[in-house]
Amino acid sequence: MAALTTGTWADSGCPRTSQKDIMALLQEFGLETYPQFTTGSKVLQVGSAKVQRFKWIPSLSPIVLIDLLFFIWKVERLQKQVDHGDPYNCSRGEEWDTKTLETFLKESLWTRGAYETIAAFIRSLITMEPSQISTLYFLSTMSSAGGLMAMVETNEDSAQGLKVKGGTQQISKILAEKVGTDNVLLEHAVTKVIQSEESIQLKCQNGLTVSCKRAVMAAPPMVARQIQFEPQLSLQRREIEKWMPFGNCIKVVITYEEAFWKSNGQSGEALTYGGPSDVSGCDVGPLSAVCDATTPKGSPALLAFLSGDQAIQWSRQKAHTRKNAVLKSLTDFFGSQAETCLDYFEKDWSEELFIEGALAGVSTGAMRNFAAGLREPQGRLHFAGADGAMEWDGYMSGGVQSGIRAATEILHQLRPGSVSSAELSGTAYSPSYKAPQHLRRKVKQSYMTKGLSFAILVGVIALLYGSLYR
Repeated sequence: MAALTTGTWADSGCPRTSQKDIMALLQEFGLETYPQFTTGSKVLQVGSAKVQRFKWIPSLSPIVLIDLLFFIWKVERLQKQVDHGDPYNCSRGEEWDTKTLETFLKESLWTRGAYETIAAFIRSLITMEPSQISTLYFLSTMSSAGGLMAMVETNEDSAQGLKVKGGTQQISKILAEKVGTDNVLLEHAVTKVIQSEESIQLKCQNGLTVSCKRAVMAAPPMVARQIQFEPQLSLQRREIEKWMPFGNCIKVVITYEEAFWKSNGQSGEALTYGGPSDVSGCDVGPLSAVCDATTPKGSPALLAFLSGDQAIQWSRQKAHTRKNAVLKSLTDFFGSQAETCLDYFEKDWSEELFIEGALAGVSTGAMRNFAAGLREPQGRLHFAGADGAMEWDGYMSGGVQSGIRAATEILHQLRPGSVSSAELSGTAYSPSYKAPQHLRRKVKQSYMTKGLSFAILVGVIALLYGSLYR
């Protein structure tokens, strides 16, 4: 949360929440939600520099719309084949994991407008470029949410449907109060974890050492690599940590005197590949996505995202250059009133020492170690965090779900018999749990591939035969 000069607060973290685990926690804490404002026309900028406005169906050519529709159907069909509990174990796991998402998009889409629309969506959703992540990871993430449309839609059960009144930081504050604020040690960076048969020790940078029977680590995989472990963590864990980099995202909150976009019949939503740029070193404009961020009390605001390569390129610019470019894009989307704001607040998540970025994605070739590496306990050390969630991977609800899993594992160890078999479901201690064992599969050739291979072989033999008997 960041204080603005208007007397309001900007939620610089994740503002939206609609999924079951986080909703159950909000209900337990007595926190209220309110719907994301989506009434009115939306903005789309892909395929060209032209800004297009639409209400229900994007203002794209029929052929681009058909291309998009077929792609959505394809993803919805394929994600059902992936079990997020062990993604690599699906029949095409190895094939999809060796293919970047960019390659998958280029194989699946045949119009520029459809490609740029999906690429812009992925960039704003995962905060990475399609070329940086595994197709299997993308399909697995979709599977963890129940499909691509669940990620896009704004109803109460989707990813974008609800926001928390007063901001999501209240969740952390209430949790701290429940365990006792004196027991929450900030600025105690853990540098070393030592395990023995009887206990586990956490050594902090400031000299403090904490001993306990069990510990939970919820640090992102790349951050966890900075900690020294004795004995070392499993090779599967170390491998997934290497190949699960952070995305990049600069989040911007802009407040105004009035919500002029609503008066003009606009929802405040925009999806863009960036548009043209006249700033040296920046291939396209700064923005990836925009949405309404007006508070429940009616303080008007827009929320804008600079994601992926756009965040990297524009982070190198001076703050005033970046601000001018953001306001120019908002002016293109919503009119000249967008240029005059009350507050302009930026949050670059890559500058956070113990976060170092936005969402974490998995590069190609690493999903083999995803399930076991992120979730299986290592001796007395258990793992939580949204990155390894069984449902809503990367979201707050996934963080809650994985925390419940880790707590269940510890209860099972400290108080045998206190946890039922049903409650152990989804943990490494479940009676039905089988450790992932991924043997390299023989890739099956299609009939077309076999026929083509046979034809090439016949052609080569014919050429050799001809050259020998001329």
